[in-house]
Amino acid sequence: MTNISVVKIKADRFIIIDKDTGEVLDDAQGYGYKSVKKAYAAWAYRTRDRSKDSEREAKRRHIRQWLKDHKEFTSELEMYAFDITKGSGDPDEKVDTKLVRIILKKHLLEIDFTPNELLKVWRGKF
Repeated sequence: MTNISVVKIKADRFIIIDKDTGEVLDDAQGYGYKSVKKAYAAWAYRTRDRSKDSEREAKRRHIRQWLKDHKEFTSELEMYAFDITKGSGDPDEKVDTKLVRIILKKHLLEIDFTPNELLKVWRGKF
């Protein structure tokens, strides 16, 4: 359903309605959203394609298992991250995909997912 509109109901609250019928589609459990942006974000989340959620969770589990199976890699990544965050390493170093690629190459490892995905799972943000 793409024919929606965000409408102000109070001085600082918004709801989502169907443009054609005027039916309230989402009102944040009666409270209303604090901004138009938050209302649209909530609607996008509620109406997202959930078929991709299971794929994403499967990939997340796969990467977690890979990290468990490759303790040497994980330990080295954690060591670098500790050194970088404590300032004992090179000031230009960061924990990023470049570092992940370097450690993978050092351990002669190949992955079937992106270094960015690996980093996100390792950080707990994927």
